[in-house]
Amino acid sequence: MKKLLLFGYIFVASVILLNACLDEKDAVSVSTHPESWAEEDAPDFHGNAILSKSLSLESCQSCHGENYLGGSAKTSCFSSECHAIFPHPDGFADMNSANFHEGFIAENLQWDILACQKCHGADYAGDGFEQKNCLTCHTSPDGPEACNTCHGSAENNAPPLDLQNNTATTALGVGAHQPHLSDSTWTMNIFGKCSTCHVEPENYSDPGHVDNSPHAELTFSDLATFNGKLSPIWRREDGSCSDAYCHGGFEFRQDESDNAWGYLDSLITGNNPTMLWQSVGTGQAACGTCHDLPPKGHIPQATCEGCHGRVVDVDFNIIDKSLHINGEVELF
Repeated sequence: MKKLLLFGYIFVASVILLNACLDEKDAVSVSTHPESWAEEDAPDFHGNAILSKSLSLESCQSCHGENYLGGSAKTSCFSSECHAIFPHPDGFADMNSANFHEGFIAENLQWDILACQKCHGADYAGDGFEQKNCLTCHTSPDGPEACNTCHGSAENNAPPLDLQNNTATTALGVGAHQPHLSDSTWTMNIFGKCSTCHVEPENYSDPGHVDNSPHAELTFSDLATFNGKLSPIWRREDGSCSDAYCHGGFEFRQDESDNAWGYLDSLITGNNPTMLWQSVGTGQAACGTCHDLPPKGHIPQATCEGCHGRVVDVDFNIIDKSLHINGEVELF
C-alpha cells in the first residue's frame, strides 16, 4: 500500500512539473544577457562581444529577427535609438557608393561627427579594433576633424570643395573664397585669413562651428568694418556684399585729417560697390573699382606714387601689399 502511495505522489509531481515546463514563457522576462549588456563602458557590453567575434550578428538575428526589429524576443535593437544607423549599410566606406558615410553625416548628423566617437573612440582610432579605425583613411593629424575633411582642399581649408562637393565659383558655397584667401594682388591683410569674415575655430568642437544653423554665419572683422565705423551687409538671397571697407566702403573726413590740403571736398570716399560673390573673374576687383583714381573728394592727380609711393608705383602696381587695404591712410 505504501508503495502505491509513493508511486502516486511521484506521478502527480511529474504531471505538475511537466505541465509547468509546457507553459509558454515570455522570452523577454527571462534575460539571456548580462545586466550591463547595453552599457557601453561595461566589460560585457555586447558591442565588444560582436567585435571580438565571440558573438555574431547572425546570432543576434536568431532572437531579434533578421531585420533586428524584434523577432521572437520582441525587443527591437533600434528601439533604444542606439542602433539608428547600425549595422552600416554596404558602401558606407566607399566614396563611390550612394551609401558613402559623408551623405549620412551631412543629412542625419548635420556634420556633427562627434557622434561617431561612440563606436570609433574619442580619437577615432577604433578603440583597438582595426576595422573601426577611421584614421586608416583620415590620415591628417586631426583625423576626421581636420578642416578640409568637410570643405577645402590640401591647399587651404576654404572651398572648393564646399559642403555639397561643389567646385564652381557660381555655387554659393564656393564663390569668391579663393580670391579672398589666396590672391595677393592687392593686399596681404586678408591673405589666408578666414577670420576677416568668419569666426575661425581652433578646434572642430568650438561653439558655433558645427551647429543647428543651415549655413556659415558671417562675423566681420575690424578691418572689414573699418574699426566699427561700417556695418557690412551680406545678402545670402542674391549672394551680394556691400558696405565693407575692403571694397571701398570708406570715407575720410577733412575736419579729422592732418592733411586737409589733399581734400577737394569735406570727404574722400570709396565707391562702395555691391560685390557679387558668385561673379568671380568679371572685373569686380580691378584697380579703380573700389575707389576712383584718385578717390572722390581727393584733389586731382594723375598718379598715386607722389604721395603714396610706399604703397603704389607709377603704373598703379601695389608694391607693398601690407600697406594697402590695411585700415590706414599711408601718406609719404
